[in-house]
Amino acid sequence: MQIAEKCPLKMPDSNDRWLFALAAALAGIVFVFPLTVHFPLLDPDEGLHASIAQEMVEQGDWFTPHFLGEPFLDKPILFFWCQALSLRLFGMNEAAVRLPGLMFGLLGAVTTGLVGWRMFGRTAGWVSGIFYGTMILPVALTQAASHDVALIPCINLTILFLWESQRARSKPAAAGFVAAAGFMLGLTMLAKGLIGAALVATAYGGYLLVARRLSVGVCLRGLAALIIAAIVAAPWFIAVEIEHPGFLRYYFIQRHILGFATPTQLHGEAPWWYYLPILFGGGLPWIGYLPVAIRDALGRRVQKGNEIEKNDNRYQNSPHPNPLPTAGTVPGEGTDHGSLPKGEGTDHGGMALLFCWLIGCTVLLSAAHSKLATYIWPVFPAVAVLAAVGWARLLDNTLAENPRRSLLRTFFFSSLSGPIVLPLAVFVVHKVFAVDFSRPVWVVVCLVGLAALIPLIFLKKRQWRAMLAASTLSTAVQFVAILTLVVPQVAENSTARRLAEYFNQTGRIPVRLLVAEERLGSLVFYLDPVLRLRLKEKQIGMIFYDQPTEVPPGTVIVLPQRRGDQAYRYAELAGLPYKTVGRYRVYEIPDSAERTEDKE
Repeated sequence: MQIAEKCPLKMPDSNDRWLFALAAALAGIVFVFPLTVHFPLLDPDEGLHASIAQEMVEQGDWFTPHFLGEPFLDKPILFFWCQALSLRLFGMNEAAVRLPGLMFGLLGAVTTGLVGWRMFGRTAGWVSGIFYGTMILPVALTQAASHDVALIPCINLTILFLWESQRARSKPAAAGFVAAAGFMLGLTMLAKGLIGAALVATAYGGYLLVARRLSVGVCLRGLAALIIAAIVAAPWFIAVEIEHPGFLRYYFIQRHILGFATPTQLHGEAPWWYYLPILFGGGLPWIGYLPVAIRDALGRRVQKGNEIEKNDNRYQNSPHPNPLPTAGTVPGEGTDHGSLPKGEGTDHGGMALLFCWLIGCTVLLSAAHSKLATYIWPVFPAVAVLAAVGWARLLDNTLAENPRRSLLRTFFFSSLSGPIVLPLAVFVVHKVFAVDFSRPVWVVVCLVGLAALIPLIFLKKRQWRAMLAASTLSTAVQFVAILTLVVPQVAENSTARRLAEYFNQTGRIPVRLLVAEERLGSLVFYLDPVLRLRLKEKQIGMIFYDQPTEVPPGTVIVLPQRRGDQAYRYAELAGLPYKTVGRYRVYEIPDSAERTEDKE
C-alpha cells in the first residue's frame, strides 16, 4: 500500500483511449487486412526477393542469397532472413511473402509514434504513428515491400536513441542509449548497407550543427555507436567476402560510391528534382500540414524570446533579485526540460532535428545520381511527426490562434479535394499500367472518394477528435477500395504466375528459357517444387534486342504482349508461331532446317 501511494500508476486518460482505439483500427486495416486479399507477386522486385527467400528455405543455405543457383549480392541479408523465416513457418504463399514487409511497416508506424511521443508528448506520438500509417507512399510500398521497409524502424530508433543519450540523467543510462543506437545502426547496415548510416549522420549531425550542440563527448558517443554497429554488421559482410572474393568491392565501391557519384549504375539518369513530386505526392494527405508546424514553431520561438526578455527586466528591476534560471530549468534547455515531464509539452530542439531529417536527407538523396522512389522512404517519418505536431496541439487546446486557422483551412481544402484524388489516382493507374477497369469499379471509386467530405461535418461543429478520426478512417476506406478493386488487376499485368502455371501443366522447363527484358522472379516462385529442383544455372535468363544472345534450337523466348509489335528485334521472332499465355507470347525457336522448310 505504501509503495502504491508513493508511486501511483497513471491511468490512461480519455485522450489516450480514443487515440489508441483509432490507431488499432487503422493498423488492422492497413497492416493486417492486406493479408486476406490474394493477388499474385509483382515483378520485378517482389517476385525476385520472394524467389531468393524461397531458395534459402528449400536449399537450406541461410547465409548467402541465391537466385537460380547464382549468388545474389545486390542486397544484404536482413530482409531475406525475415522472408525466408516467414515462408518456412507459413508456407510458400503470397501472404507469407508479404507478412514481414507489413510487420516492418507496422513497426515503422510504431517507432514514428515513439519519436513523436518523446519529442512532443503522448498525443503527438499517437498522431504521428497514425499519420505515418496512412500516408500514400509508405502505405503503398509496404504492400509489396522492398528491403527499404526494414530501414524505417531501424533509422527511427537509431535517431531516437541518440536523442535520448544526450538527455539521459546518468552516464550509465546514456551509455545504454548509445549501445542501443549502435545496435539499431548495425541492423540498418544489414538491411540496406551504408545508406542508413549516411541518413542518420545527415539528420542527427545536421541537428547538432544547427543547434550548436556538437562537442567532443557527442563525437565520442557517435564513434562508440559506429563501433557497435560494425560489430553487429561486419561478420556477415566479411564472411560473404571470404566465400565470394570481390563482394565488398562490388557492393560498397560500385553499388554505393559509384552509384552516388556517377550515373554508371542502375537508376542513374534521374534529374535532381526527382524526389520532390514523390515527397509531396507520397506524403498526402498529411504533408500539407507542415506549414502549420513551421508557423507554430516560429510563434513559440518569438514567445519564448519575449518571456526571457521579460524575466531579464524583472530581475534587473527587483530590489532582491533571485538567481536567473540555469540550463535545465528553462523549458527547452538542458536535460530536465523545465518543470515538465521528459518528453511532454516542449519540443526542446525537436523541430530542428526533424527539419534536418527532412531537408538534409532529401538534399543528400537528391545529390546522388542513383535515384529510386523507395530511397526517399526513410524521410517520411519526419514528415509524419512534423505534420502531427499541429494536430496534437489542436487536440490538447494548446495551438495558437494563427496556426489553428491555418490548420483548419488546410483541412477544409484537403477534404474538399478528396473526392478528386482517388478517381484521379485510378485514372493514372489505368494509363500507366494499361489496365481497363469496369464501370462498377469506377462507380465504387467515385462513391468512396466522396467519403472524404464527411469530416467537413465535424469541422463546422469544431469537433477536433471527430475530424481526425473521420479523416483518417476515410483515408483507410480509400486504401481498402484500391487494394481490393485496383491492385489485383494491376498485379495480373505485373506477374508471371500464369506463365508458371503453363510450364507446370506441361511438366517441363525448356533447356533454355529467355524472357525479353524482364526478370521474372515470380515465375520461379510459382513453379512446382519438382521443376524448381531441376532448374540449372542460367537455364532461365533475359534477352535484349540490342545485345547479341546465342539462341540455340529448342530455346523458348517469352515476349510480353505489349512488345508484340517489336518481335522482329528479338532473335528474328517475326513470323514465327507463338502461344498466348496470360500477358505473354511464348515462342519456341526451331532449328535451321525447320525454318527452311517453313519458308519453302
